[in-house]
Amino acid sequence: MGAIKNEADDILTIERSLPVAVLPEGETPGGSLFLCSMDCWALAVVPTLYTFHGGDANVAGVIKQALSRVLVHYYPLAGRLAKNSLGKLTVDCERMLGVPFVEASADCNIGSLGDIKMLDAAILEKLVYRDPAEKILEAAPLLTAQVTRFKCGGFTLGVVVNHCMTDGISAIDFMNSWSEAARGKPLSFVPRHNRTFLKARVPPQLGNCYNDFVRVGDISNMTALCEREQIVFKTFPIDGKKLAALRKMATAGGQVMSKYSTFVVLSALVWRARTMALKMKPHQLSQLLIYVDFRSKMKMPDGYFGNAVVLPCCLCTAGELIDEPISSTAERIKKAIEKVDEDFVLSAIDYMDKHPFEPYRMSSLLISSWMGLEFGDFDFGWGGPTQLGTGNLLPTDCVFMREESENRKDVAVALGLPLSAVNAFQELVQI
Repeated sequence: MGAIKNEADDILTIERSLPVAVLPEGETPGGSLFLCSMDCWALAVVPTLYTFHGGDANVAGVIKQALSRVLVHYYPLAGRLAKNSLGKLTVDCERMLGVPFVEASADCNIGSLGDIKMLDAAILEKLVYRDPAEKILEAAPLLTAQVTRFKCGGFTLGVVVNHCMTDGISAIDFMNSWSEAARGKPLSFVPRHNRTFLKARVPPQLGNCYNDFVRVGDISNMTALCEREQIVFKTFPIDGKKLAALRKMATAGGQVMSKYSTFVVLSALVWRARTMALKMKPHQLSQLLIYVDFRSKMKMPDGYFGNAVVLPCCLCTAGELIDEPISSTAERIKKAIEKVDEDFVLSAIDYMDKHPFEPYRMSSLLISSWMGLEFGDFDFGWGGPTQLGTGNLLPTDCVFMREESENRKDVAVALGLPLSAVNAFQELVQI
């Protein structure tokens, strides 16, 4: 099997096969796939890990064969990035180099992994295959997969996908299709890959979205802090009772100013707590960006597979944020989300087409919610996954995840902070 022994740390020992390229089992259209400016701004790999408590000796073979079958429909994932005559990124669907697939076995029971929502880098590295060519733009695979069997009979499925290909909603659609193929079921829908309706306009019409792309400076020396200290990535549980208390706090004079969602009030709490924990100076601009799905705002083709998110922002000084009541912060966030309409989306695409991506600084926080992603529905034949985990976050990222509990209202907040800020943040989010 060409096994490679991997014994980094003593947490988990696995035996891993060499990767095998999985190709579509039938003919695919070929050609090239247009990527819009929004896709090109999302050139980052996203690792995810799913745990399954059922399984048998043939689980890897079933999942690999199903991958070959489903790639007939999701064929761009087996291609590679390329540049056209204008220097714009596309997916070369003629150069079918396939999806690297790895089989592995672990020396322990799956329960020893514990809570996997925010995985330790050493464990993530063992359970999710990262291709050596990952950082080489036109050589990197757009998808990799690893199935790891555990002594108890359970297994994990580790997946790495390039964000330029898909957002969270489309990724779950793909996983559902993959599991349907594994069970010998017809796909629930046919994925639509054409993204040309998201082309930038000529001439560009930037509208009122410019402030959402501002890169905020760092007058609080947070960059230096992150260089000096270890960045600790962890999850902070927020139970339903705390969330109810938080929503009650988002009032003025005992009267509810507006109806705020759990996402809005939790975002307000986390933005404020992080700003305080990082000890931002009062005149430091603090920026909150929110991932908003725009499928309902645009005329999207049924089964669209790709990115359909924009990042409206809230911007104020740290002093303003800390001094104002949480109801005012919630109102800022609600208004930012409500401004996302078709014109906002098209203006954002036009802007991204004209400006290269710049990394965000520590004065910015990007929040996404995975609470609505129904990952428990896909079943490869042994029942659906029991946990979803990730890693590889940036210190500017924050993810809201569903906490495994009897109360489906409980939330886990996952983010990274300098070591000296962790305890302060934890105290601030304990309402």
